Amino acid sequence: MSYRSKRRWQELDLLCRAGAGLGPIAPAVCGILRELLRAEAVLLFWLDEEGLPAGLFHESTPDCAAQLFGEGYERFFANPFEDGVSFSLEKDRPASVLMNPRRDYFCAKTFSLLMKAGEHLAKLNMKVLVENRPRAVVVLFRKRRKPFTHADEAYLMEAQPHLQRAIESQLPDGRWERSNLPGHMLVDPTGSRLFAMSGEAPRLLEACAIIGQDIRRSGSTTLPPRFAQELCRRLETSTTAEDVLDIPLGRLRLIATPMNGTSAGAEDRILISLAMELPRRLRTIQDILGLSLSPLQRSIALFAAEGGSRADYLDTTGISKEAMKKHLKAIYRALSVNSWEGLVKVLQ
Repeated sequence: MSYRSKRRWQELDLLCRAGAGLGPIAPAVCGILRELLRAEAVLLFWLDEEGLPAGLFHESTPDCAAQLFGEGYERFFANPFEDGVSFSLEKDRPASVLMNPRRDYFCAKTFSLLMKAGEHLAKLNMKVLVENRPRAVVVLFRKRRKPFTHADEAYLMEAQPHLQRAIESQLPDGRWERSNLPGHMLVDPTGSRLFAMSGEAPRLLEACAIIGQDIRRSGSTTLPPRFAQELCRRLETSTTAEDVLDIPLGRLRLIATPMNGTSAGAEDRILISLAMELPRRLRTIQDILGLSLSPLQRSIALFAAEGGSRADYLDTTGISKEAMKKHLKAIYRALSVNSWEGLVKVLQ
């Protein structure tokens, strides 16, 4: 394995240990797997604990295709292991190379939208199983001239435990924090009419356009997304309603609050606040991965960021003091600090 491949596998491992789930790390995961498998594009599709469609990220989905996915999400993915994104997967195998597809495959909506649009005819699939239940699907695409092999299939399977860990180890609410300014939407009490949007709301809605919320990625938003109606229903029995959506690059926290009409005859309205959140640990990992450090130096920096001492790292890993000193010199230079304490402070 090349040095660059080792770095990429370590990046995948660290991201999947961040406790963010799959949505927030989907773009990075797809980029890593595309490079490792020499693919043209990668799709990552995940399901919730009930096995229902929960999110999708595809690196090269045209806007027109993304719009169709957003409008007909359940229709395309209600049965993803039979005739949707990965219907060609064999039920008793977690990975499958599409070598001799059935004729009906070329009539599938997903072929037209994801493969034909990008001139991709070769496909490699992997189901991610948690407690023997499918929780995600990874689909890699190539041009016709570069078909996947069973060796590629075995190599992709090495990502299985990492993605399983990402699904199983999502951090509790207290370990997440807001990553940008909030946005706001004003809707009617049923959540079916949109009166106004402000702040970051348009950008945040665009980020979740492909997860089945009936949101258009191009043009102005004129109708509320599906979550508005659900939040308004909950307000019938509560003073506030809250929900969280896992989306690419983060998770979206939604809070709905009733607003009484301010004048006689004025219609009551519902204020929905939206904010993107990320786990603190993922922020730290992303900062470290952005530095020009070796895999071992990344490990040292992350250990410091999480409050470990220099002596504990030496005891835990068995690295020599001389090697530690050499690696710390490179880390200190990259972060413009001159001590372990300074390293901990700047990373935290």
